Amino acid sequence: MRRTSGESGLIGKVIIVWVLVVAVLAVVVLDGSSILITKFRLSDAAATAASTAAQTYQDSHDAVKACTAALGTLQQSDPSAGKAKGWCRINTNTGHVTITLHKRAKTFVAWRLGFTAGWTRVVAQEYAGPSQL
Repeated sequence: MRRTSGESGLIGKVIIVWVLVVAVLAVVVLDGSSILITKFRLSDAAATAASTAAQTYQDSHDAVKACTAALGTLQQSDPSAGKAKGWCRINTNTGHVTITLHKRAKTFVAWRLGFTAGWTRVVAQEYAGPSQL
């Protein structure tokens, strides 16, 4: 005996829902990974630039020369990193350097949505001091 109740097509609907759930989860994982990788790479570039600037300042005691050396390091490690006004600050008393960079992570969906767009803007601030050796 055949049933002709409202169950027809139920399996197809369940499969479609599961496919949509998996697709949304995949986008979330990919966008989250992109944001984390961007943060890691930007932090690494800022740390390298800060170390270079601190070493240059320790050798020359010239803040402009130290920031120029940091800029050269940044152009090699991450040329697309954004640098705002005051991105390279040097404490001339201690020789400590602060490098601040920003970048937008390349995501599939997160930057397009208003409530998640802020998460794609990554800011890295790294510090370095003079070598103790």
